[in-house]
Amino acid sequence: MDRPVRPSRFDLALSGLLTVAAVAEVLATPALAPRAAALVTEVAMALALAFRRVRPLPVVVVVAVAGTLETLSGVPLNQGTMVLVAPVIAVFTVCTWASMRTALVAAAIFLVAFAIQTWSFGNGIGNWLFGAVFVIATLIAGFTIQARTREAERLREAAVRHETQLELRARDAADRERARIARELHDVISHSVSVMVVQAGAAERVSMANPPAQEAMRTIQQVGRQALGELSGLLGVLRDGDESIGLGPQPGLDALPELFDRSAAAGVTVEACLAPELARQVPAGPQLASFRILQEALTNVRKHSAATSARVGVLLDGGALQLTVEDDGPAREEGPAAPGGGLGLRGARERAKVYGGTIDAGHTPGGGFSVRAAIPVEELE
Repeated sequence: MDRPVRPSRFDLALSGLLTVAAVAEVLATPALAPRAAALVTEVAMALALAFRRVRPLPVVVVVAVAGTLETLSGVPLNQGTMVLVAPVIAVFTVCTWASMRTALVAAAIFLVAFAIQTWSFGNGIGNWLFGAVFVIATLIAGFTIQARTREAERLREAAVRHETQLELRARDAADRERARIARELHDVISHSVSVMVVQAGAAERVSMANPPAQEAMRTIQQVGRQALGELSGLLGVLRDGDESIGLGPQPGLDALPELFDRSAAAGVTVEACLAPELARQVPAGPQLASFRILQEALTNVRKHSAATSARVGVLLDGGALQLTVEDDGPAREEGPAAPGGGLGLRGARERAKVYGGTIDAGHTPGGGFSVRAAIPVEELE
């Protein structure tokens, strides 16, 4: 992790608290003599800790030298606490904010400083071992925390990357679906305009005795052909590869029986409830959108469910085409979606949005999955 360039408020507060504690300890402990040397060295150790994360190794050197000078000046080694607290904080900081090599160097510096202090004061090796145990234990704890912190950061970064990838995939899928919708709407509109042009040509031929009508039919043909040319030039760029621009009709509600047959052949039988004469009451665009939504819902049943059958409902109610697909799959436990899951439903939502419609999808209480769509339509006379 990146080290800060200046002491944090926490480190300043910690340093200030330790400074006050060091001064109080020296003033309240007569054994810490000579008092001037003890006061100067312990305050120096406490103040140095304010920069423990800015310059970890130099702080280690300052604390080790100050503690050694305190002992060499005659201050009893076993009377003050700052000579042990400051090294522990300094070593822990190096472990968490510097490299392993730097941490080992810091620990070695304190072990040498403790050895000098123990020798100068004439204590046995037990005093050195006491300080060494604290330093080594702090070293191990620091390494452990550093490893876990880095692992947590790695997992967090991986999660962010994964979430970004999912968002990009969803956005890409939505863009592809919008392009597909535009291509299909191009076919629908082109087919309708082609029929208008043909009908206008036929009307022109049978209205020989009515020149104004003939002129109107010629105008319709001219405008229709111009519209076809503009559609081909403008929307044809949405075609992929060498796919040609088709002027044939796209599937509508009258193609649903064939869709259900294909679903049954793939292993999912369909129980359909279709209102009669819908193909004559609903415009071509909403019909195409409804067909694709039902197609995607049945595809999801085959891909993501253990269901063997599905119930499909299509009816016109309240000025909207109501679509329902429910499967008989087993109840599923809540959990994260499988990679790539839900992209098809996003595409279906894009189709519904074209006509101001909505889609709701989710697990049903008794098991299985339900997709419900409502697409506003203007009924044909």
